[in-house]
Amino acid sequence: MARHVDAIRERLYEAAADPQADVAHAALWIAAEEYPGLDPDPYLDYLARLAERVTARDARGASGASRRRAMASEIFDRERFAGNADDYYDPRNSYLNDVIDRRLGIPITLAVIYLGVARRSDRSPVGLNTPGHFLILDEGVVIDPFHGACEVAREVLLAQIEKAGAPRPSERLDWICRHPADVSSILVRMLVNLRGNHLRRNDLHRALAAVDRLVHLDSENPIWLRDRGALYQRLDCPRAAAADLVAYLEHVPEDPEADGIRQMITRLSRDLPPLQ
Repeated sequence: MARHVDAIRERLYEAAADPQADVAHAALWIAAEEYPGLDPDPYLDYLARLAERVTARDARGASGASRRRAMASEIFDRERFAGNADDYYDPRNSYLNDVIDRRLGIPITLAVIYLGVARRSDRSPVGLNTPGHFLILDEGVVIDPFHGACEVAREVLLAQIEKAGAPRPSERLDWICRHPADVSSILVRMLVNLRGNHLRRNDLHRALAAVDRLVHLDSENPIWLRDRGALYQRLDCPRAAAADLVAYLEHVPEDPEADGIRQMITRLSRDLPPLQ
């Protein structure tokens, strides 16, 4: 039975607020808004079966390298999960049910598969919010889920961070490794990807749905208020657009574009239809 969007979002927000939440289950609540009749259980059961196979391959007391090989073999070799290099910006790459059904994803959703299987096999790798390309830290080794869980050398990571424009790449990398991605930040990054993918397709309503969730999940970042206001404006919702832009300026009055935003608020306010 299809769920109401409010109920779906409530489950998403509950998961994001729980540091011990299962990130795979939480990610399925993002997908459930696109697929309101989605039943998470078959997908979670699938991850549990993968975990059972990993555990069976990985003898107790085996080395970290052996455990990583067991994970990579089951997920990327036997099950053939892979990075969707041919259509990287397909929104389906961000819906975990589609990723499992199609065996195609992007770095962060393939990482969620890896983390979900690891959790069910009593292992605890973590996600790394590296710029441009989400990675995994597994027992001290950085691996790339987009490329079959291959190991990533430190110099490659430093080049990736430097390319993103971060100052002092070595210090930044050390900070990222000391502060792994929690469930909430993974969900935020997934929604940021969805927002961008829908905007590329000029799908404003789906982009708005992604930003709407970002306003809630990443409430300390007022940029989402500005983004939502801009989307409301493009969707001819002047009252909602003006409210978000006013709220944004309350948080960021020093924005270099503040004067232009105020002028936009004035124009939007003039265009407001009378309340019935």
